[in-house]
Amino acid sequence: MNRSRASAGLPPITPELVVDAAVRLTVRDGLEGWSVRQLAAELGVGAAVVYHHVGDRQKVTMAVTERVIAQVPVPGADLPWRDWFGALLSDVRKVALHYHGVARQMVLLGPVVDAAREIIGEGVGVLKAAGFGDEAATIYSFLVNTAFNLIAVEDDRNAQPESRLEHARTLADLADEQGGSGLAAMGEWLRARSTDLDKLRAYDAEFYRYCVERALDGAQARLVAIRRRRR
Repeated sequence: MNRSRASAGLPPITPELVVDAAVRLTVRDGLEGWSVRQLAAELGVGAAVVYHHVGDRQKVTMAVTERVIAQVPVPGADLPWRDWFGALLSDVRKVALHYHGVARQMVLLGPVVDAAREIIGEGVGVLKAAGFGDEAATIYSFLVNTAFNLIAVEDDRNAQPESRLEHARTLADLADEQGGSGLAAMGEWLRARSTDLDKLRAYDAEFYRYCVERALDGAQARLVAIRRRRR
């Protein structure tokens, strides 16, 4: 046990305590916003203690990601496949946006096996039961990756609020462009939102729901094609 922790009456370091501290730092600074040395300082120990209990920074970030994904509730297996994924992807966004950088981690490295095991198993099972057959795993990946890509972009935008507002104002100025161009239409659309970060973020939620619904439409169309092929 580290002497400074012992003198402060703190419990011995465990892997769980290391990950707890890393989660706190992720909420505060983002997944890429802290170092192993800063994590060790948060715990009141040397960096070697972190390496001993969990491993290098990559292992710690994977443990943080696993902790976050474990917070996503698994929808009831009795739901129709489209409702199941609608519920899942809504909850994924609610959870992931609290931990800046986790969505991008999921996009780049894929699922954390232990935390996502139940979700993947249930999700692929729901799709197979709906008739997607051998394409169930691919459709699952398509829907979940679509969601995490959208969340990762929104997450990055939230980390740069002033830059986002400035860019929105620049685009809004294009509303006065002559000729009815696409940029003018986009500028007109942004004009009512460009001065209010809350409105931009509300649109992020609206756009996320829209894209998820369109992705589900695409999966539904594919299911129709699969059923036709089997006739």
